[in-house]
Amino acid sequence: MSADQLVYDMASAPSETPSVFVKKDFFSVLDDQNGSYSGNQSVLQLSSLANSNRYMDYKGSYITIPLVLSMTTDAASDDFLPATNNDNFSMGLKNWFGHVIHSVQVDFNNSTAQQLTSFQSIWNCFRLHTTLSWDDVKTQGSSIGYYPDTATSWGYDADVLGLSNNNNKPLANSSLGNKQAIGNEGLFKRQQSIAYDPTLATEVDAGNGDAFSTMFSATNANNMYRSHVFRKVDGTGAVVGTLQIAITAKIMSKHISDFLGKLPLVKGAFVKCTLNLNQPSATLTHDGTNITAQSVNSPLGGVCPFMVAGSEKGYGPVIADADQLIVSLGVGRNAPTSANHPAASVQAAPLATSVEFHCPAYTFAPIFENAYLSSPIKRFKYEDFYNYNIINQTGGSRITELLTNGVADQTRVLVCPFLNSSSNDGTSAFQSCVSTDGATTSPIQLNEFNILLSGANVLQKNYSYSYELFLEQLKGTGAVNGGCVDGITSGMIDQLAFENTYAYHVVDTSRMLDVERAVPKSVQLLANLQCPSNLSVDLYTFIAYNNDFAVDVLTGARV
Repeated sequence: MSADQLVYDMASAPSETPSVFVKKDFFSVLDDQNGSYSGNQSVLQLSSLANSNRYMDYKGSYITIPLVLSMTTDAASDDFLPATNNDNFSMGLKNWFGHVIHSVQVDFNNSTAQQLTSFQSIWNCFRLHTTLSWDDVKTQGSSIGYYPDTATSWGYDADVLGLSNNNNKPLANSSLGNKQAIGNEGLFKRQQSIAYDPTLATEVDAGNGDAFSTMFSATNANNMYRSHVFRKVDGTGAVVGTLQIAITAKIMSKHISDFLGKLPLVKGAFVKCTLNLNQPSATLTHDGTNITAQSVNSPLGGVCPFMVAGSEKGYGPVIADADQLIVSLGVGRNAPTSANHPAASVQAAPLATSVEFHCPAYTFAPIFENAYLSSPIKRFKYEDFYNYNIINQTGGSRITELLTNGVADQTRVLVCPFLNSSSNDGTSAFQSCVSTDGATTSPIQLNEFNILLSGANVLQKNYSYSYELFLEQLKGTGAVNGGCVDGITSGMIDQLAFENTYAYHVVDTSRMLDVERAVPKSVQLLANLQCPSNLSVDLYTFIAYNNDFAVDVLTGARV
């Protein structure tokens, strides 16, 4: 459109538009757990929304999850001094709050709409990477805990911790190796959103000013449920050093469930969400300069949602040689008991106690309600997925693996490579608290790559080169306009990121005749692992497919 045409259209546009809705409210529902999450589960029964006689907008809903991030020494000592050293940025979270959810099931009127599938956060984080724009990151990134990790700041030491990307001093490296970045800007930015400390001094031209508390105190932060550092205790011979951050995590429902993201405005529908929660802990060994070992306890075996910063090139903690730190993430107000923090070292967080669902509720203007109900049966498609994992594959090997015997109406296949624990100093890469894996992949590439549907190649030829895989498959996936229009697109992954820690190998499998969509088709993966033979790699695969759904928006009945 030319500028002249736009000026004319703006001048001709009506100055007023009629009101579609006469009322909008947000309704909130607490989960059933009453603040206790030792079972690693939250159940949201939304019957009160069904009984409200209002049109509920589930695609605009969100979930708040109170979190408490804790770091202590394993015993009383004078090594860990978080108050003296201001160690607020010694720990943070991986990209996107949604990693605290290992899997989610959505029921609609007592029948399953979205199935319970493990490792959903890996799939959902990929969706965010390929759909969000930088404008989205600016406006909602701090709300949902999203800021992309620097793709080129990763490092690897086979004998100490394996993969890492936890140096949160965003500096440029001009002397070593490939002149990669040595600071993960994403980790630092996300920490800024949660590590507000009212006790610290502001900075003015002449030096230190008054404390932040003169404008916004800890009491104010508690009242407003703002994420902040609420406990810093220096260790002594009789006191355990402790650092704790209270976090109010916000997760958009459409980011964890495509069903909720596609569900139209509806009355009378009973929706139930069952969330299985990642609440891991890690014991870290220090040599007086750096973290040298980690032991992660993850009850559900999912992605570790938290990260610990490097001590030398990051703002991480420094303790004495051979001493240990315990780090944990708990849902609710308390650290998980499985973390085994020393007695009385951690306290309950001062923010919310329970997971809560928030949903917009609308009242139509009569003329628009009549128009909306002129066709009360609304039909839509939404995307669900199936997960299959190929474990402990040798670098350089050829992979020929059947992923499923049959899935109908497929849309795409995603392959995410992660270092196996045997090549990552004993810890699976996505369970590590020093790497970004889970929110990214490991920097592992595949070639001679293809997907077979019922024995037929999806790609005309096997893809051999990284630029083919990026430009012809990943670029434009999930993006506005499919990435075809310069200036109007979205997505966070470029080829440099793809060739480092965003090695998402994706293929569109939706292109078929309509009569074929209802026919289940087998899926087979062909690929070569392009990494040295001394490495072992796990491939986590996700097969996405469409489900059809029809609902009576006046009664909420499934049709």
